[in-house]
Amino acid sequence: MIDDVIQRWHANRGYYLVVLAAVVGMAVLALFGDSAGEALRYRRDAVADGQWWRLVSCHLVHLNGWHALMNLTGFTLVCLFFDDLLSLRRLALWFLVSAPLVGIAFYLRDTSLAGYVGLSGLLHGLFVMCLLLGIRGQPALHLVVLALVVGRLVYEQTPGYDVNYAKEWIGGRVHVNAHLYGAMVGAVLGGVLWWREHREEKNSPSA
Repeated sequence: MIDDVIQRWHANRGYYLVVLAAVVGMAVLALFGDSAGEALRYRRDAVADGQWWRLVSCHLVHLNGWHALMNLTGFTLVCLFFDDLLSLRRLALWFLVSAPLVGIAFYLRDTSLAGYVGLSGLLHGLFVMCLLLGIRGQPALHLVVLALVVGRLVYEQTPGYDVNYAKEWIGGRVHVNAHLYGAMVGAVLGGVLWWREHREEKNSPSA
Protein backbone atom coordinates (compact mmCIF):
# COMPACT_ATOMS: atom_id res chain seq x y z
CA MET A 1 0.00 0.00 0.00
CA ILE A 2 2.81 2.40 0.88
CA ASP A 3 4.55 1.56 -2.40
CA ASP A 4 1.34 2.35 -4.26
CA VAL A 5 1.05 5.74 -2.53
CA ILE A 6 4.68 6.54 -3.36
CA GLN A 7 4.16 5.58 -7.01
CA ARG A 8 1.05 7.74 -7.24
CA TRP A 9 2.94 10.66 -5.69
CA HIS A 10 5.79 10.40 -8.20
CA ALA A 11 3.39 9.98 -11.12
CA ASN A 12 1.21 12.98 -10.16
CA ARG A 13 3.52 15.13 -8.07
CA GLY A 14 2.60 18.38 -9.83
CA TYR A 15 -1.11 17.67 -9.42
CA TYR A 16 -0.82 16.96 -5.68
CA LEU A 17 1.33 20.05 -5.12
CA VAL A 18 -1.24 22.27 -6.83
CA VAL A 19 -4.05 20.76 -4.77
CA LEU A 20 -2.00 21.33 -1.62
CA ALA A 21 -1.22 24.91 -2.64
CA ALA A 22 -4.91 25.59 -3.29
CA VAL A 23 -5.92 24.22 0.10
CA VAL A 24 -3.20 26.16 1.90
CA GLY A 25 -4.07 29.34 0.02
CA MET A 26 -7.75 29.16 0.94
CA ALA A 27 -6.85 28.24 4.52
CA VAL A 28 -4.67 31.36 4.74
CA LEU A 29 -7.53 33.48 3.41
CA ALA A 30 -9.75 31.95 6.10
CA LEU A 31 -7.23 32.99 8.75
CA PHE A 32 -7.55 36.60 7.63
CA GLY A 33 -11.26 36.33 8.34
CA ASP A 34 -13.39 39.40 7.72
CA SER A 35 -10.65 41.43 6.04
CA ALA A 36 -10.19 38.89 3.23
CA GLY A 37 -13.90 38.17 3.08
CA GLU A 38 -14.82 41.81 2.69
CA ALA A 39 -12.35 42.31 -0.14
CA LEU A 40 -13.19 39.13 -2.06
CA ARG A 41 -16.76 38.05 -1.30
CA TYR A 42 -19.62 38.41 -3.76
CA ARG A 43 -21.48 41.65 -3.17
CA ARG A 44 -24.15 42.49 -5.67
CA ASP A 45 -23.79 46.24 -5.21
CA ALA A 46 -20.00 46.05 -5.61
CA VAL A 47 -20.27 43.96 -8.78
CA ALA A 48 -22.74 46.48 -10.16
CA ASP A 49 -20.12 49.18 -9.50
CA GLY A 50 -17.57 47.31 -11.62
CA GLN A 51 -15.84 45.00 -9.13
CA TRP A 52 -16.23 41.99 -11.42
CA TRP A 53 -13.45 39.98 -9.76
CA ARG A 54 -15.86 39.23 -6.93
CA LEU A 55 -17.74 36.86 -9.27
CA VAL A 56 -14.68 34.58 -9.09
CA SER A 57 -12.97 35.45 -5.80
CA CYS A 58 -16.11 34.84 -3.73
CA HIS A 59 -15.58 31.09 -4.10
CA LEU A 60 -12.19 31.26 -2.36
CA VAL A 61 -13.25 32.82 0.94
CA HIS A 62 -15.53 31.53 3.69
CA LEU A 63 -17.77 32.68 6.51
CA ASN A 64 -15.63 31.22 9.28
CA GLY A 65 -13.13 28.49 10.09
CA TRP A 66 -15.70 25.71 10.21
CA HIS A 67 -17.08 26.74 6.82
CA ALA A 68 -13.57 26.68 5.35
CA LEU A 69 -12.72 23.36 7.01
CA MET A 70 -15.82 21.65 5.63
CA ASN A 71 -15.26 22.84 2.06
CA LEU A 72 -11.50 22.31 2.02
CA THR A 73 -11.92 18.81 3.42
CA GLY A 74 -14.44 18.03 0.69
CA PHE A 75 -12.18 19.49 -1.99
CA THR A 76 -9.20 17.47 -0.77
CA LEU A 77 -11.16 14.22 -0.63
CA VAL A 78 -12.56 14.67 -4.14
CA CYS A 79 -9.10 15.48 -5.53
CA LEU A 80 -7.54 12.45 -3.83
CA PHE A 81 -10.33 9.98 -4.55
CA PHE A 82 -10.57 10.94 -8.23
CA ASP A 83 -6.86 11.50 -8.86
CA ASP A 84 -7.02 8.93 -11.65
CA LEU A 85 -9.58 11.06 -13.48
CA LEU A 86 -8.34 14.55 -12.66
CA SER A 87 -5.25 16.37 -13.86
CA LEU A 88 -3.84 19.87 -13.64
CA ARG A 89 -5.51 20.73 -16.94
CA ARG A 90 -8.89 19.44 -15.80
CA LEU A 91 -8.66 21.21 -12.44
CA ALA A 92 -7.81 24.45 -14.22
CA LEU A 93 -10.67 23.95 -16.69
CA TRP A 94 -13.09 23.28 -13.83
CA PHE A 95 -12.18 26.39 -11.89
CA LEU A 96 -11.70 28.80 -14.79
CA VAL A 97 -15.07 27.85 -16.30
CA SER A 98 -17.12 27.19 -13.19
CA ALA A 99 -16.09 30.14 -11.01
CA PRO A 100 -17.12 32.94 -13.36
CA LEU A 101 -20.21 31.16 -14.67
CA VAL A 102 -21.60 30.48 -11.19
CA GLY A 103 -20.82 34.07 -10.19
CA ILE A 104 -22.57 35.39 -13.29
CA ALA A 105 -25.56 33.16 -12.50
CA PHE A 106 -25.75 34.79 -9.06
CA TYR A 107 -25.82 38.23 -10.62
CA LEU A 108 -28.28 37.48 -13.42
CA ARG A 109 -30.68 35.08 -11.69
CA ASP A 110 -30.42 35.59 -7.93
CA THR A 111 -31.23 39.28 -7.87
CA SER A 112 -32.14 39.17 -4.17
CA LEU A 113 -28.76 37.69 -3.21
CA ALA A 114 -26.78 40.50 -1.58
CA GLY A 115 -23.66 38.49 -0.69
CA TYR A 116 -22.07 35.06 -0.97
CA VAL A 117 -18.86 33.24 -0.03
CA GLY A 118 -17.75 29.61 -0.22
CA LEU A 119 -16.42 26.82 -2.40
CA SER A 120 -19.37 24.47 -2.02
CA GLY A 121 -21.07 25.45 -5.27
CA LEU A 122 -17.96 24.78 -7.34
CA LEU A 123 -17.24 21.67 -5.27
CA HIS A 124 -20.60 20.20 -6.28
CA GLY A 125 -19.59 20.80 -9.89
CA LEU A 126 -16.23 19.11 -9.48
CA PHE A 127 -17.89 16.09 -7.86
CA VAL A 128 -20.49 15.78 -10.63
CA MET A 129 -17.82 16.18 -13.31
CA CYS A 130 -15.75 13.38 -11.77
CA LEU A 131 -18.76 11.08 -11.42
CA LEU A 132 -19.58 11.49 -15.11
CA LEU A 133 -15.98 10.84 -16.10
CA GLY A 134 -15.90 7.73 -13.92
CA ILE A 135 -18.96 6.11 -15.48
CA ARG A 136 -16.86 4.44 -18.17
CA GLY A 137 -14.74 2.62 -15.59
CA GLN A 138 -17.32 1.76 -12.90
CA PRO A 139 -20.75 2.65 -14.32
CA ALA A 140 -22.93 1.16 -11.57
CA LEU A 141 -21.13 2.84 -8.67
CA HIS A 142 -20.81 6.24 -10.29
CA LEU A 143 -24.40 6.26 -11.58
CA VAL A 144 -25.78 5.41 -8.14
CA VAL A 145 -23.77 8.17 -6.45
CA LEU A 146 -24.72 10.59 -9.24
CA ALA A 147 -28.39 9.76 -8.72
CA LEU A 148 -28.00 10.49 -4.99
CA VAL A 149 -26.38 13.84 -5.74
CA VAL A 150 -29.14 14.77 -8.19
CA GLY A 151 -31.74 13.72 -5.62
CA ARG A 152 -30.11 15.95 -3.01
CA LEU A 153 -30.03 18.88 -5.42
CA VAL A 154 -33.72 18.44 -6.19
CA TYR A 155 -34.52 18.21 -2.47
CA GLU A 156 -32.61 21.42 -1.81
CA GLN A 157 -34.88 23.21 -4.27
CA THR A 158 -38.10 22.20 -2.53
CA PRO A 159 -39.97 24.95 -0.63
CA GLY A 160 -39.65 23.24 2.74
CA TYR A 161 -35.88 22.79 2.65
CA ASP A 162 -34.17 24.32 5.70
CA VAL A 163 -31.37 26.55 4.39
CA ASN A 164 -30.40 27.41 7.97
CA TYR A 165 -29.56 23.84 9.01
CA ALA A 166 -25.83 24.62 9.26
CA LYS A 167 -26.08 28.21 10.49
CA GLU A 168 -24.86 27.31 13.96
CA TRP A 169 -21.65 25.94 12.46
CA ILE A 170 -20.89 28.13 9.46
CA GLY A 171 -22.45 31.38 10.60
CA GLY A 172 -24.91 31.82 7.74
CA ARG A 173 -27.56 30.17 5.63
CA VAL A 174 -26.80 27.80 2.76
CA HIS A 175 -27.39 29.28 -0.70
CA VAL A 176 -28.66 26.14 -2.40
CA ASN A 177 -28.67 27.71 -5.85
CA ALA A 178 -24.87 27.75 -5.70
CA HIS A 179 -24.91 23.96 -5.47
CA LEU A 180 -27.34 23.77 -8.39
CA TYR A 181 -25.40 26.15 -10.63
CA GLY A 182 -22.09 24.49 -9.83
CA ALA A 183 -23.49 21.03 -10.51
CA MET A 184 -24.97 22.15 -13.83
CA VAL A 185 -21.64 23.54 -15.02
CA GLY A 186 -19.87 20.41 -13.77
CA ALA A 187 -22.33 18.24 -15.68
CA VAL A 188 -21.64 20.11 -18.90
CA LEU A 189 -17.87 19.92 -18.38
CA GLY A 190 -18.05 16.23 -17.49
CA GLY A 191 -20.22 15.50 -20.50
CA VAL A 192 -17.90 17.32 -22.89
CA LEU A 193 -14.79 15.63 -21.49
CA TRP A 194 -16.48 12.23 -21.56
CA TRP A 195 -17.52 12.77 -25.20
CA ARG A 196 -13.99 13.80 -26.18
CA GLU A 197 -12.50 10.73 -24.52
CA HIS A 198 -15.05 8.48 -26.21
CA ARG A 199 -14.37 10.05 -29.62
CA GLU A 200 -10.60 9.79 -29.24
CA GLU A 201 -10.87 6.17 -28.16
CA LYS A 202 -13.18 5.38 -31.07
CA ASN A 203 -10.85 7.03 -33.59
CA SER A 204 -7.63 5.54 -32.22
CA PRO A 205 -6.15 2.77 -34.38
CA SER A 206 -6.56 -0.75 -33.02
CA ALA A 207 -3.63 -3.20 -32.83
